[in-house]
Amino acid sequence: MREILYVQAGNSANYIGTHFWNTQESYFTYSDDEDPIVDHDVSFREGQTIQGDPMYCPRLIAFDHKVNFGALAKANNFFSDSVSYAPLWNQSITEHEQEPIEPHVYQTHLQAEGDLPFSTDASTIRYWSDFNRVFYTPRTIQMVPDVSGWRNSEGDWSLGHETFERFNDETQLMEGSVRLFLEECNSFQGLQLTADTTTFGSFSHSFLLAFHDELSTAPCLSFPLMADAVPSDVNIEDVEPIIFSLNLHTHPLLRTENSCKKDCQRCRIPSRTGQYFSYERPSTKSEKVAQKSFRRVSKARSDRAKSQGSIYQDSSVLSAHIENSSVPLRLKGHTENIPSFCSHLNVHGSQRFSQIGGFFPVAASIKPQDFVNQFYDFSASRQSLIDATFYTRRDVTRGFSSNALHAYDEWCSRTPIKEPYAVSTHSLGYPLPSSFPDIFQDENILHDYRKRNTQITSDLPLPSLAMCTTLSTSTGTASMLADYAKFIQTCVDRGKTGILAGKIESMDDMKELVNDLWTIHDGYSEYTDD
Repeated sequence: MREILYVQAGNSANYIGTHFWNTQESYFTYSDDEDPIVDHDVSFREGQTIQGDPMYCPRLIAFDHKVNFGALAKANNFFSDSVSYAPLWNQSITEHEQEPIEPHVYQTHLQAEGDLPFSTDASTIRYWSDFNRVFYTPRTIQMVPDVSGWRNSEGDWSLGHETFERFNDETQLMEGSVRLFLEECNSFQGLQLTADTTTFGSFSHSFLLAFHDELSTAPCLSFPLMADAVPSDVNIEDVEPIIFSLNLHTHPLLRTENSCKKDCQRCRIPSRTGQYFSYERPSTKSEKVAQKSFRRVSKARSDRAKSQGSIYQDSSVLSAHIENSSVPLRLKGHTENIPSFCSHLNVHGSQRFSQIGGFFPVAASIKPQDFVNQFYDFSASRQSLIDATFYTRRDVTRGFSSNALHAYDEWCSRTPIKEPYAVSTHSLGYPLPSSFPDIFQDENILHDYRKRNTQITSDLPLPSLAMCTTLSTSTGTASMLADYAKFIQTCVDRGKTGILAGKIESMDDMKELVNDLWTIHDGYSEYTDD
């Protein structure tokens, strides 16, 4: 069945993941004459509730700190945590319970009235679970202990590694939840990982090492969320050395999956293990994502509410592109899989970092030149892409009108890259479930739908929009890698150490990192003349 195991690690990653699964849930059909466009068995597992009823749940491992789960618990009306412990104390017990978090009004609305058109106010979102629409099995919910308030966990490589080792020992994660998910698969094709690199970069790296060492050598599609800081924007004299770790969000992944053989041997991960598509974090994209098609969150009750509301909105756009770019893996009748994705994008064998971008929504009156002017790349600066040479490209369009398809074909005819290096997939419009934020400047997009007070059925289909997402490999990645290499070289020249806590502490380590970055950089620049 080409099953995929999904992994989400970190608060922003779970915001994106929640939108992702809400979209997957919208593909389900409930009548015999409706045929879903996707194969649900790729992403969902079929199990039984405590009442014995069948239930489809995401094949997902979701890591986050306990404080970020909100009202979401392992046990619910359909599933219970079957783990029980024998009491070690037979005397009287006085229990002190923390006041439970009240469910969001959206969750109360779903349980009481069903799926009616409902507008979710961004300023009221407190946690990613507030707008969740799917049920999870207990093994999906992985609550990582909160970090002490006096300790800054961002960029601390050693802390993330220690946290994973301790968490795995205490919960039997790899031998329990992860192994059970894999044993349910008939033809497991690989992992799809979304992770916050600043807070869960080292944790995710340790998970991947354990996964490949103990369970499977299957490839991984990774969508790491980049740190807020960019090397070219940082003044080295104004930042303490320990903060430099925020700028090295790619380093944990580079050390895991670079083209340097000694690193592959050190990590014992095959050199063909996967592909990475770096994103800027939702908090960084706040103003960049807010293009002319979108509007920003307003009237927040507090700074935290405004921050969470902004992540809620921005993550919906990032999630749409992740879901859209990977939809060929789930479409019925398609033979695409993660290994073929990786092989196509990494055509030269040394380019495991790719870009992801696109535009959303797409107007029906789009012109060929708009595919250049309106395109937004989430992985590299626009300047670095102007003169870039593209090696491979995968386009996925949704809901294009005949005019938009004609404009797309004309644009493709003008680009130098052709089949088989350029691949296109066209499908139905991108659905907007009731949990999707009302971020569009055009108030008519969701107005009629959300004003109706009727149960959602096949007679009242979900609204959908046209969009386009592109996965590509080009020389544009080289400039990003060069920025990191130059930044660290500057640190070496000025004698600044402590770049990555617990990992890059000596001058020799920093020099080795610079060499590794330039080695990967050369993998993107040496084919420019081909």
